[in-house]
Amino acid sequence: MMIPINDQLRINSDSRQWMIERKRLRKGKESWEARLYFGTLEACLKDLGELMVRTSKANTLVDALKEVEKVTATLSQALTPQIDGVLEAIGREDQQ
Repeated sequence: MMIPINDQLRINSDSRQWMIERKRLRKGKESWEARLYFGTLEACLKDLGELMVRTSKANTLVDALKEVEKVTATLSQALTPQIDGVLEAIGREDQQ
């Protein structure tokens, strides 16, 4: 499963783990590099949110709290299509 978060970050998974990946340029070509690995999606999302706030340009507590709100909205928007897809798949299974 691959979940795009923004133009620089995405969550990817394989059969054993969840990964936070960052876009990079390599020899003039865009590629994605796995940076952090997690056993659960919950842990991945928590760490990604914290990473996004820590690497923001916030310099004060008020700025940091605004960043938390922005990051929460960004992650919510990124995950909504994924959740909708899962719910649709479950609905199709129930109809069979």
